Amino acid sequence: MTSWTRTERRWRDALLAAMIPARAGQQLPGLQDLDTGPFWNEVGRTAPPLLRFALRLAVWALTWLPLLVLGRPRGFGALSRRDQDRMLQRVASSQSYLLRQLVQTLRVMACFAYFKAPEVRSHFTPNDHPGAPAPAPETPSP
Repeated sequence: MTSWTRTERRWRDALLAAMIPARAGQQLPGLQDLDTGPFWNEVGRTAPPLLRFALRLAVWALTWLPLLVLGRPRGFGALSRRDQDRMLQRVASSQSYLLRQLVQTLRVMACFAYFKAPEVRSHFTPNDHPGAPAPAPETPSP
């Protein structure tokens, strides 16, 4: 499977940014604020072909489902934030297993991309909380 086209990257990034948005006043960035290029390069190199196909299918389907789900004649990225949330919620709660899985697949990948970013991981280092227990000393092996 070929790499993402510029248009597909834009669609993918709009969908994933809607799943992990930036929140005003919060320390953690939203997914749209991160450089996920290295993550997607790694996915392109290491993910099985079936997963890469499923990701592309999910991006294409969810980008154009607002036509059917909301009756809006535009792609997902052109929707308001409120309509994006409504569309994802409706598809995620659909009676169709396939539609629910499209959202779930992208949601999982959004989490992987988000927590792969050093800017996010730095907030979750073991000693970042006051009163955190000290790591156990290593015991020498016999």
